[in-house]
This record gives sequence, structure tokens and C-alpha cells, in this order.
Amino acid sequence: MHMRFKINEKAINSFVDPEWRRQIPFVLYQTIKKTMIEQRKLQQEAMPKYMDGGPTGWTTRGVLYKAGSKRNLHGFVYYKEDRPYMHLIVDGGQDVAKKKKLSEPVNVRVTKQGNIPKGYTAKNLKQERFFGGIPKGRSGEKYRGLWRRIGKTGYTKSGKARGKIKLMVSWARGSRYQKKTFPARQIFNDHVPKYFERQLPIMLQQVIAKEIARLSTKTGF
Repeated sequence: MHMRFKINEKAINSFVDPEWRRQIPFVLYQTIKKTMIEQRKLQQEAMPKYMDGGPTGWTTRGVLYKAGSKRNLHGFVYYKEDRPYMHLIVDGGQDVAKKKKLSEPVNVRVTKQGNIPKGYTAKNLKQERFFGGIPKGRSGEKYRGLWRRIGKTGYTKSGKARGKIKLMVSWARGSRYQKKTFPARQIFNDHVPKYFERQLPIMLQQVIAKEIARLSTKTGF
């Protein structure tokens, strides 16, 4: 997911003294870079407000920016491709299982972000009191999942389970619809144009001042 913006370099040139117009590409590059850095920070700071339990470090580190160069002026903020869930919470859409089914918590103590703890299913499938699939005597995908045996284990001579079972993780669905929950594009659009407009004259003054100082040192005045 990328969020971009464009600038009109010719329009900016018309407002700058001809003596300093050759500095415009560098000024624009620096302004774009500063704006993208600030926008990345705002995206990260907004996450706890919209994400239940707050973002993980993995999610926060997935926000990146690019600012091009003075010869290739562009800027955008984006989320790394290995965070596909960000596309879903920003734009909404169908969450399709990477394998055959989604793993959805039923009777599991989830993390503060609402996720099944890492390794929970794999670890418990090795335990005698857990099993995966559809229990005997039940039919239909709604019963597919990770189950826990409660009480006595095994079966009676008649084939009836001695104890009870409890569904811990459901594997019933192959997809689900994810609503938009994080307004990343709105945060970008509300901030970037205004911030860029404020920073551009500041950056222009700084670059010109440095250039004047450099020329003064070079000429000895």
C-alpha cells in the first residue's frame, strides 16, 4: 500500500528569484524528505488509537518512506509487503486464509492485539489433551478446529468419549471480511500538503543562507 503526492516544480520556480532557481530541485528534495519522515512518524503515533491493544513492534517497523532525489522528485509513505494485514485494516476487504482455513480464537487467551499467541496451535497439537479436526459424532466445517479434552481421556467400550471437549481455535472459515479500521490515507492527506507548504519556504531560506555563506567563504568576503 503506497500513499503518494505530487508537486508543481514550475509553479514554485515562478516565485523564486532567478539567482536561486538552480537550488530549487535540492530544496524540493529536502522538503519532501522531511515531510515523508514526519508523516511516517504520524502514521506510527496514530496506530494505538485505532488498533485494539496497540500495534506490535513488527507493525510499527513496517511503515517506511521514500523521497527520491533532486533529479527524481517524488515522495511516498508505504507499508512493507510482508505486512499484508495493513492493506486490510486500511482499505478493508476479504481476508483469505494463507492455508486452507483461518485460525480464529474461541477459548484462547489472546494477546493484547487480539491474536492467538505465536506457536499456540503447533505446541498444543503435540499434547495428548488436544487434537485437531472435526470431532467424532459431529459433521460440518463449523466444527473444524483445535479441540481440548477436558476430564478423563479416551473412550468407553461402547465408543463414547469419557470426558468432554472444548473448542479452542476455530478453523471453520476460509475467509472473512475485514472492515476499515485505520485511516492511514486520511492521516496522509490531512497532513502532507499543509506540512509541505509550511516547510518549503523554511527550507528555501536555509539552503540559500548556506549557499550565501559558502560563496562568501569562497570569494573571501
